[in-house]
Amino acid sequence: MGRKKAGAEAAAQREWELGIDWARWLLAGNRPAPLRMYGLVLEPDEVAYLETNMQYSRLYGGDGRYRHNSGTFIGKPGLVLGMMAATAAVNASRKAAAKRDMQPSWRDVQEVPVVATNLRLICHLPGKGWMSFYYSAVQEFYPDTDNWMITFGFQNAVPLRLAGLPTPTLSVLSAWCVHGNGRWHAEPGIAPLVQAALGPPPAPPADEVPPASTGQLQDDNNHSYSGTHDGAHDGAHDGTHDGTHRRAQDGAQADGYADDDPGQAGGGVYEDLIRSKLHPDDRP
Repeated sequence: MGRKKAGAEAAAQREWELGIDWARWLLAGNRPAPLRMYGLVLEPDEVAYLETNMQYSRLYGGDGRYRHNSGTFIGKPGLVLGMMAATAAVNASRKAAAKRDMQPSWRDVQEVPVVATNLRLICHLPGKGWMSFYYSAVQEFYPDTDNWMITFGFQNAVPLRLAGLPTPTLSVLSAWCVHGNGRWHAEPGIAPLVQAALGPPPAPPADEVPPASTGQLQDDNNHSYSGTHDGAHDGAHDGTHDGTHRRAQDGAQADGYADDDPGQAGGGVYEDLIRSKLHPDDRP
């Protein structure tokens, strides 16, 4: 178990450094390279930057409905009274449960494929297909990199939360797309990444991919990226993240709306690491 935990922490550290690398790349005035997509049809002038898997959940309450039992009881008075009392107790319990269920909570927790483009976030829900969440419809944006999650509030949809190892990269990219190229770096939720990006870049390891490399690269976490750039983490912006993420960079302010669709996390030590960061009430 110690080895698994160490491996999960190492993977999280790599993802954190990757988010810093993205922030450094965008702060330098660079633009992301488009990520090649197959199967999913994008809108005209829409380009993908990242493809990954994340923990998906939506914040909403139940409708307050419950099944009320009633009936006619025949028998001795004592038996009838006992049956009536038992039925009343069941109905009261169901009513209380329905009332509690009306309170908003994070629901529909599950791991889903996520694609980030210059216009929107696209999540694939089992049985429902691809759901779109447009940046132009975002009214609230709360990247929480300390707890590895991002929360989006929309004009006409219930809030969306995405959590998982790709949080640093998606936080930087989403901030760039939601706030625009001139304001994204002032977002408080990504301040640790931006501050680290403003510092000196780490020395590249001996086996680092040479600068200005092109093509599809894949990292140790089985992610992919597309593009070309100079720097310490060329592969971070060049290729496709299969399994955990596929990434690229080139955000823009977008138009559209979020689908109003109220959406269990997959197993594994990485999910356990992320789940440990969640508030107890929010854990699946």
